[in-house]
Amino acid sequence: MALVLIRLKLALMRRSFTGMRVLGLVLALLGTAATWYFALAVPAPGIRSDLFALVFAVWAAGWALGPTVANGAGTLRSQYFALLPMDRRRTGALLLVTAFVDIGPALTLVAAAALVWHGATLSAGAALVAVPAALLLWISLIALSRLVFRALGAAMHSRLGVEIASVQWGLILALLFFGWMAVQPALAATLELREQGLGEGTAGAVLAALPASWPVHAVDAAGAGNWGAALGWLAATALTALVLASVTAVLLAPRVAARGVRRRGRPLGARPLSRPARGLLPDTPLGAVVGKEVRQWWRDPWRGLEVRAALWAGLFIGLLSWWSEVFAFFAPFSGVICAFIMVLATANMYGHDGTALWQAVVGQGRDTARADVRGRQIAVLLLSAPGALVLSALFIVSTGEHWTWPYVLTGLAAVFGVGSGLSLLFSVVALSPGVDPQLRVDANDSGDNQVQVWLSLAALPVLTAPAVLAAVFLGLAGTPWAALPVGAANGLLGAWWLGRVAHRRLAARLPETFTRIRYGREVALRSVPERGSLLDRLERTAISGNGETRPQGS
Repeated sequence: MALVLIRLKLALMRRSFTGMRVLGLVLALLGTAATWYFALAVPAPGIRSDLFALVFAVWAAGWALGPTVANGAGTLRSQYFALLPMDRRRTGALLLVTAFVDIGPALTLVAAAALVWHGATLSAGAALVAVPAALLLWISLIALSRLVFRALGAAMHSRLGVEIASVQWGLILALLFFGWMAVQPALAATLELREQGLGEGTAGAVLAALPASWPVHAVDAAGAGNWGAALGWLAATALTALVLASVTAVLLAPRVAARGVRRRGRPLGARPLSRPARGLLPDTPLGAVVGKEVRQWWRDPWRGLEVRAALWAGLFIGLLSWWSEVFAFFAPFSGVICAFIMVLATANMYGHDGTALWQAVVGQGRDTARADVRGRQIAVLLLSAPGALVLSALFIVSTGEHWTWPYVLTGLAAVFGVGSGLSLLFSVVALSPGVDPQLRVDANDSGDNQVQVWLSLAALPVLTAPAVLAAVFLGLAGTPWAALPVGAANGLLGAWWLGRVAHRRLAARLPETFTRIRYGREVALRSVPERGSLLDRLERTAISGNGETRPQGS
């Protein structure tokens, strides 16, 4: 059965090679090259052991976080086998076995083999211990990858779990945005580490205590002739691998569970039908969409993850830049960065809805698409703008950089305005279908939006350029507050114009949009002209470029 599943995985992989997979393989190649560089370029065994502890910790962090960032749910999903007459625990173990069959795990095994070289430079006995130590380390890394991804998906069914997942995503995004600032210091530190190692400081002690360093300790103890310690560290590594693999196999096991609907409030009849509850929103289609969207963004874990992760990312970016002496000036602009990330996170709203878009299709009227798009724009602003403003105020007051107030407010007005229209336009044109909400399991089952993210990264700076240029030139002229009306006008015009393009496109292609969600890529491509308008070409690019996370038959 394992061979059957492996052949099935390889067949699917040949037909689903995405850009994020290419990026992951490039990073794996670089990591493998760096591991062997330290193995060959560092002659001192003690320094080499320190560097291996650091390198394997980085490998563990990469495998733990990488699949989440790259939308790596795995080629074979447990839902595919939920209705088959197979033992569930055994199916979970088989799915774990298939996780080791890929180019990334193969490169990881090559990197772990550097530990065998390290052992061979010490003694024949150390080389003998290094072989099982490297294999156990490899098993632990791959199992950890699947474990973190599935545990994150399981945590999405509770508010505490969503908050934990949001913190993790926020930290990942902060490192992606802030990581370029650490490139030069990291290169300088690499040269020092090659000569001096980690030393006896806190960093070395923490890395030595991590399970990723235990195989290195086993090899070092064998090289020193301390076989009791070597076997002890090897046994600890084996136990870690066994626990990780066992727990991961349980989490990968397919489940069939009916979700009940828990009613809230008083039962039907407790409130007279002639006295509807009065709300703050108007009794119009626009008010209905705003209310629906606010509730969905607040209650749906997969939507709430986007909003919370953007806020956490802004907080972490502000803290990291504040602690950095060179880039401390970024801290007051953490709210603007949060608004920027929010645009990227909300660029697939209709993919979040799933086949619920059918309600708009069967009830489509003259203003249905306009109310739907404008209501979503307002709802996102109501949920995200207050948090970004509070974040900006917090760092401006904490750092004492009050001169940044006009620049921050100008940036917030421009980014939130233009971004609300841009995210809706990409949500309509570049929609990426995900798993229907009632069938979601993993943390990023709401759809792959890498095309929307890259387009937003390119388009948002261009569309907010008037506000940025006004802030720069008016700031140099000594009147930075005069840029605020320019930023507000930039944001309002961008929100109105991009939203107008979005709702006109949605009104013209609402049935085709639902077809893309319901029936997937192959059917959707037939409804888009090959040589049409710019929006048509953008739609075909998104359909072909985004990974299809929707399980067939869902």
